[in-house]
Amino acid sequence: MKIIKGGEKMKIFVQKIKPDAQIPERASNGTVGYDVYAFRVMDKKNRKPIDELPFVLEPGESVLIGIGVTFAIPWPIQCEVRPRSGLASKYDIELSNSPGTIDPDFRGEAGILLRNRGQKQFKIEKGMRIAQLIFSEVQIPILEQVNELPKTLRGTGGFGSTGLKEIKEGTEEYERQIQQQDIFYMKMAIAASMRSNCVRGCQKGPDGQYLRDEKGYFIGQTRCFGCVIVKDDNVVSYGFNAQAPGQPLCSQVGCLREQENIPSGSQIERCRAIHAEWMALNKMLISGVGSSTKNATIYVTSEPCEVCAKIIAGLGIENLVVLEDVYPQNGIQIVKAAGISVRFVKKEML
Repeated sequence: MKIIKGGEKMKIFVQKIKPDAQIPERASNGTVGYDVYAFRVMDKKNRKPIDELPFVLEPGESVLIGIGVTFAIPWPIQCEVRPRSGLASKYDIELSNSPGTIDPDFRGEAGILLRNRGQKQFKIEKGMRIAQLIFSEVQIPILEQVNELPKTLRGTGGFGSTGLKEIKEGTEEYERQIQQQDIFYMKMAIAASMRSNCVRGCQKGPDGQYLRDEKGYFIGQTRCFGCVIVKDDNVVSYGFNAQAPGQPLCSQVGCLREQENIPSGSQIERCRAIHAEWMALNKMLISGVGSSTKNATIYVTSEPCEVCAKIIAGLGIENLVVLEDVYPQNGIQIVKAAGISVRFVKKEML
């Protein structure tokens, strides 16, 4: 049996206790749970086999059913034993200890503790699918003692403290904090975009040189794009659109795309510049700090082009935040199709 972890296949060794036991299997390619099969009746105290199947489970009673296999689960993978919805909805058969856990260091026969919550007898047959196994990676935290915990809206409220019907502050407060964070980092992306040296569409003087204002920015410059990559509330990289290393400055030799009359948004390979997203990723790769884009958030000052969108789709990022209604292209749908959450920041919010 194999599970997928980080794009790689990991083997989990399974051993049959007897030849007629059945290895857990998935019912279809789209399911994440491995169905387990009833094999024999076990004693609930010492977990030794005491009877063969079938077994009639009376209303209100419970029984421990062995599945006839043992596992060697690698660290730090855990295996959760969860009920099958069909047994619960049709027959009121539930797991008494749902969800159960099979730890990496356990080598005994896995047992399923079934309880009959219904009003009728339930017959457990050998080979019946009685539960499902979910494999997942876990993290072991370090518990650090402190004198005071961070404050929260809920505080010390226990069971039922958030009520049944009243409007919760939690969702509004969470959304407010996300909005503030998006505005903060989008301003950084905008600041990064001001370092762009793209001259397409910029004004020229009588001498053919590109004009600059009193702050040194090109007059008429509109193609200024910025990108900031954030992880764990820290900026890990940034970028802006500018000439690739080794390419001549367009401000000195002119815009290649203008010279070749290339329409906006087409033939993006015919350009001396790299996009803001490319530069941000390049900076991460050459920095040597070991940053990863997995679960990161990328802030961009315009919708990514299709090429950048395809790159972003493969980065393992969690969120893409875009400045709304700025130089719209065709990349958003590509990013969304990759399962990445997309948020927008309105210009009037900045």
